[in-house]
Amino acid sequence: MHPELERMRQEHTLQIPALPDLDINRPFVFMDIAVANKPMGRLVIELFEDHVPQAVTHFRNRCMPGSAAGLAGTAFHKLLPRFALYGGRNPRASDGVRLPSNPHIRAVEGGLVAVGLDGEDVVLLLDRALALDSSHQVVGRVHKGREMLDKVGDLRTLPPDDAPAQRVTITRCGPTDRHGTHEALEDAAGGAAGAAARAQSAAARLAEASAEARSSVLDALSEGLKRKRKPAAAAAADTGSDSDEEDEEDGEGGKGAKQKREGTAEAEAAGGVGPSGSAAGTGGPGGAAAAAAAGVAAAAPAAPKDAAAKAQAAARNVKARMLDSMLGDLGGSDEEDSDSSGSGEQG
Repeated sequence: MHPELERMRQEHTLQIPALPDLDINRPFVFMDIAVANKPMGRLVIELFEDHVPQAVTHFRNRCMPGSAAGLAGTAFHKLLPRFALYGGRNPRASDGVRLPSNPHIRAVEGGLVAVGLDGEDVVLLLDRALALDSSHQVVGRVHKGREMLDKVGDLRTLPPDDAPAQRVTITRCGPTDRHGTHEALEDAAGGAAGAAARAQSAAARLAEASAEARSSVLDALSEGLKRKRKPAAAAAADTGSDSDEEDEEDGEGGKGAKQKREGTAEAEAAGGVGPSGSAAGTGGPGGAAAAAAAGVAAAAPAAPKDAAAKAQAAARNVKARMLDSMLGDLGGSDEEDSDSSGSGEQG
């Protein structure tokens, strides 16, 4: 090559901006490639969504399962060794699509993925291919599986269309993580084993969440019952103090009645008749009042004990029914809640 031409080529190369660095926060998609119906491997593709969002959205939508213009099941129809692998043709993908190009994201190396500006085809670059910049837009790069892509690029082609001698297809595709182990529909392991592993993992997470919820409910119920016991205990204490005061008053009334009875007995002993004119031994109104006061005084100490026992029994009943209603079967939770509330009101 002439030295001047080499210098111009180097200057042109230096003017091409570098590709973005790897960012694990970008979206990733996978493609499972098969050659002659034999699985070859998986491509994990990093998408430059922060640089070419519209083209990336179009390509990612085509990778989604169930898409009308999906890439799953399509074949690569053209292979240019050490240049590019063309595929993904679907008439529905190009209906009214016109994608903008970004001059800063160019086909500067192998392993890149580009889509046609008309949205129809998808290209896997095998080497530097700057000639594609006029008709395609780079949307991402192969993050894992580059070795498998190089093997596919070495396949023999058939004239006149440069079609691969063996059929190369995209068997499955969809969103994934940077490791290529997560899929939207199935686990990378696939089949019943992957489904069983996912079910076990989900069951373990559900059991852990249920245990945490049960513990939280029990703690909340215990705290609520403690708060409810404090007013009941205070009321019982107030009832006990009132009863003590009544006992003191009854005691003073009993002393007065006793003194009155003693005076009456002395008067009867002296005259044989009480202040009311009744005969001795018949008992007057003062004696009846004294007897009633003595009965009240005898019954008063038992009142606070009965009230405290009733309050404790009611608290235990409420706690038991609340636990049954909150932790019982979901099917009968509403009925148990209504029963517990009714029994709580009756208690």
